[in-house]
Amino acid sequence: MSLKKNQIFETTIENLSSDGSGVAHVEGQAVFVPGAAPGDVIRCRIVKALKSYAFGRIDAILAPGPGRVAPDCAVCTPCGGCGLRHLSYATECEAKTGFVRDAFARLGGFDVSSFEFSPVLALTDHTAHYRNKVQLPVGLDADGHVVTGFYAGRTHRIVPCPDCKLQPGVLNDIGNALCSFFAAHGIQPYDEESGKGLVRHIFLRRGTHSGQIMVCLVCTRPKFPHSEELVTALREQFSDIASVLINVNAKKTNVILGEETISLYGPGYIEDTLCGVPVRLGPLSFYQVNTLAAEQLYGIAAQYAQLTPDEKDAISHRGNALAELEK
Repeated sequence: MSLKKNQIFETTIENLSSDGSGVAHVEGQAVFVPGAAPGDVIRCRIVKALKSYAFGRIDAILAPGPGRVAPDCAVCTPCGGCGLRHLSYATECEAKTGFVRDAFARLGGFDVSSFEFSPVLALTDHTAHYRNKVQLPVGLDADGHVVTGFYAGRTHRIVPCPDCKLQPGVLNDIGNALCSFFAAHGIQPYDEESGKGLVRHIFLRRGTHSGQIMVCLVCTRPKFPHSEELVTALREQFSDIASVLINVNAKKTNVILGEETISLYGPGYIEDTLCGVPVRLGPLSFYQVNTLAAEQLYGIAAQYAQLTPDEKDAISHRGNALAELEK
């Protein structure tokens, strides 16, 4: 028998799907429940029923699973930025190991019963504030106040998030300071429906090792009002800012960055190192957002590659050359 919308039942969450939703089985059908943790006993309401599976929501947690923890973010449920903050880090790592095993079995068609899967490599000392980049949409709340944050899942509705736990606190502080500056000077956020307004996104980068910060405002036109005052205010408040940029994107598109970038202050990039190799990063540069995790993975890859000292030097020299090209 197929499940029906608004049907309510009690069930136990068995594991997690690859998008972080809890998975239960009711009457032979899989039910995906966002915000659930393995082992949770919940009262679940069906919100969408399809032929062979359904989506539900938690009406009540009757008994929490062993890996459930109190979220450290007040908006992690409506925010589309992260969906696992209700899990302990150990539970999250265990689930991700399961994702790999499931991919081999379900997508690859392998019999994994004889496979030995290594556990996910954990960075236990860096489970928060680790991102070196953040892209914050700018908009107005219901009261007309300038806000920034993240889009709610599968929407373009901004959930204000003044203290995100994923990036360094100074980047949160810069985002909040910019919103205050926009409000004080009547600088309007871009409105997707009307196409009016100036500021679309706040794009920030911070070198994990250097501490240098790049502030890039994605705008619909290159001329930014009170630009000199803005640069002065930012530099006075945040001494690690190395570049302040305007990126121009006048198109009606979901793509964040445009092709033209103008420097209001600084060289137009920040400098950092990755595995000891110097890098220069502009707004259009590709770079792994978790520097410490990337260094750990590259280190493991280098061990398997058994690089000679000369080969390591060649990689370092190539990094230097690429950094010069970023100028």
